[in-house]
Amino acid sequence: GIHVMKAWVVRVLTPSRLALLLVNTTTCCTVGALGDVCQQRISQSGPNDWARTGRMATLGACMGPVYHYWYLMLDVALPGTKGTAVVKKVLANQLLMAPTNYCIFFTGMALLEGHTAHAAVEELQSKFWPTYKMDWLVWPAAQTVNFVFVPPMLRVAYVNVVAFLWATYLSHMKHKTLVR
Repeated sequence: GIHVMKAWVVRVLTPSRLALLLVNTTTCCTVGALGDVCQQRISQSGPNDWARTGRMATLGACMGPVYHYWYLMLDVALPGTKGTAVVKKVLANQLLMAPTNYCIFFTGMALLEGHTAHAAVEELQSKFWPTYKMDWLVWPAAQTVNFVFVPPMLRVAYVNVVAFLWATYLSHMKHKTLVR
């Protein structure tokens, strides 16, 4: 069953730690870029803004190592793939990583666009809660699957499959004008 598949995947696909970090970082970079390109195709009819896509890719590349080490740390701090361990991992992800991620995302993107720190904080204040509320509708279920069924070395890759859709949403939120 699933345990045989996990054992096979771990035995056959185990790359070196450095290679896994590189794969996770490259995947996050690519997902950020593709999510933005997808969002631009949905929301505008003109040519793509490749500088905007580059900023999304840059932020994705910066977050790749963060996610890589986050999942390694979670597995050490909260070992196991059943019951309480999974609930604790999902809650840790929702209560610690998600808010941190959105703070970095909205402020980082604004700063990469050349906005002031004050403007970056204002954007974060207006977009954080709507994004974080939507996060609770998507990520707890996705992370439960991640922590129960996905081997540790493939967790960032799995999350990036879901994250492609999420990056499209984040690009939408980033470039949406919100009324306060």
